[in-house]
Amino acid sequence: MGIAIRPYVRGQDDGIRVDLYNRAHAEDDDFVPSTVEEVRRWDQSPQEPQRHRFMAELDGDPAGCAFAQVDPDRADAKGTMSGPHVPPELRRRGVGTALARAAFADLLSRGMTQVEVQELDRADINGFLESLGFTPARAFSRMRRPLQDLPRGIGESTEAEIEVVEPTRENLKVNLVIENEAYKEHFNFRPLKLAELEFWTRMYAEDGTAFHMSFARVRGRPVGYLWYGFDPKDNAHLKRNQGWLMDIGVLKPWRNRGVAKALMLAAMRHLESEGMDEVRLYVDDTNVTGAHHLYERLGFVLAYREIVRRKDLVLSAK
Repeated sequence: MGIAIRPYVRGQDDGIRVDLYNRAHAEDDDFVPSTVEEVRRWDQSPQEPQRHRFMAELDGDPAGCAFAQVDPDRADAKGTMSGPHVPPELRRRGVGTALARAAFADLLSRGMTQVEVQELDRADINGFLESLGFTPARAFSRMRRPLQDLPRGIGESTEAEIEVVEPTRENLKVNLVIENEAYKEHFNFRPLKLAELEFWTRMYAEDGTAFHMSFARVRGRPVGYLWYGFDPKDNAHLKRNQGWLMDIGVLKPWRNRGVAKALMLAAMRHLESEGMDEVRLYVDDTNVTGAHHLYERLGFVLAYREIVRRKDLVLSAK
């Protein structure tokens, strides 16, 4: 029967997709298995209508999955691919290539001329994506730091007041203004929408994540924000007490004045008080703000790296 690629059928394929994804990533760093209930909630994302999902079957049995996404708010004609997600025992049999080609054809049909994919910097993944014609475009680091012996007096702002706030609609509106202004010069920037922030905070609550949001204010004016927290379910699976600094932004006139340090140190002390032993974050290695170097000065070290790879689609429809 060979390999067959078909569109994803919601409801029918949810459990199959979760099983394939969990098996495909079981050995990845920081991986926590998903459940059908979780993915169904997250599939209510504002971006979901733009994600076209595909299922692969090998000799009639489920063998892999992938999705292709178009962002209508982007100014360029660049789509993204997630996957292919293929369990180890089914790799090197053409399943991943067939899924990728289905994603390429879908993106081309929607007017895209390039595709990006972000995956772990690992030899087997690198080799597979290179065979499809992808080339590296950007590197991102997952960094970690123990929460013991947090420093003081290392240049953190003394004029910024750090306040943990509730993720109300009004506070999310303030956060949105800062975030879109702070990130407008960053890689792959496109303005976020309030509906997206509201969706994420709602999902954190429904998933049981201990989520916190803080503002840095100078003379009452918000000039920076930080999202941070931890997931008790994830930590139970990983057998560690690990928190995350999820998202940080500081308005350009207030950079290099210790505001980010103040936000991060306050958050890390908060996480330590909640029983966390370690904190992790995610950073663009060539971020225009030089954030990577700030994190190193705060004691963060590399845990592992991910690579954004890019491919022109004009010659990829075959």
